[in-house]
Amino acid sequence: MQLSCPKCGVRDARIAHRRGIGEALRGLVGWYPLRCRRCDTRWETSAWAERAWRYARCPRCYRQDLTYWSETHYNPPFSVRFWLALGATHIRCAACRYNFASFKPRKERFERKHQDRPVTAAEATVEVDRKDG
Repeated sequence: MQLSCPKCGVRDARIAHRRGIGEALRGLVGWYPLRCRRCDTRWETSAWAERAWRYARCPRCYRQDLTYWSETHYNPPFSVRFWLALGATHIRCAACRYNFASFKPRKERFERKHQDRPVTAAEATVEVDRKDG
C-alpha cells in the first residue's frame, strides 16, 4: 500500500471521500482513495499490494505499524468487546492511536523503545574521571 504522498513524500494521509459509483465499487475490491493533509494531493492505493491484505491494518489511516492495548486502560465499545470475545487480538495504531480488534496478525513488530544516544568523547572522559575519582 502506498501511504506516502506521491507529490511531497509525507506519510500524513487521510481517507478521501469517494467520487461517484466507480470509486465506491473499487472500494469493495480493495482500492482506497487517500488525500495528503499537507499538499492536498489525491491518489488511490490498493490493499492487494505487497500482500498487505494478509495483515491487520488500522481502519482509520490504513497503516500497519501496530502495537497492543490493554482493557485496563481503555473501555472498548460493544462491537470491539464482541470481536474480542470471539478471539480477536487487541491492536492499537501507533500513528493515529486508534484502538480496535482484529483476527489478522500484525505485519511486523512495532515498538517504541527508548534509544540511547551515542556518547560523545567529552562525555566519555567525564565518565572515566568520575569512576577514577
